[in-house]
Amino acid sequence: MRTTTLSIAEKTSTLGACPVFKGVPPAELATLAEMMKTEHMRPGEILFETGDLSDSVYVVAEGTLDVLLPTQVRPVRTLARGELLGEYGMFSSLARTATAQAASDLVLLALDYQRFRAFLLRFPEATLVLLKTTVERLLAAENRDR
Repeated sequence: MRTTTLSIAEKTSTLGACPVFKGVPPAELATLAEMMKTEHMRPGEILFETGDLSDSVYVVAEGTLDVLLPTQVRPVRTLARGELLGEYGMFSSLARTATAQAASDLVLLALDYQRFRAFLLRFPEATLVLLKTTVERLLAAENRDR
């Protein structure tokens, strides 16, 4: 597993693989990449647990991350490169709705909600994709519970 910070080019490439950021001009994506911190985790490490304060979004840069619900034995989702996590807290009570655990060596890009909101206000298209993704996940969760 890499332990150094990702370059701006590597961060920009990762963000470009995320559906929420498709269509964002490369220069603006690079600006967002500069704002993001790099976090490293080993398999089994917990990023956050259900009920924790929600204050950041994450994009998987390398490796895989399992999303676990207290009522489920197995992960409900496994995220890979370019997938976004943690956006629910921007629209809800700011408490995490699931536990996120590294399934492999993992590199994440992290951004606090305040900066993420500012970015979304500049790019309403990204906001629409984020809302669509969020609604699709909620519907999938609702169908899973039936």
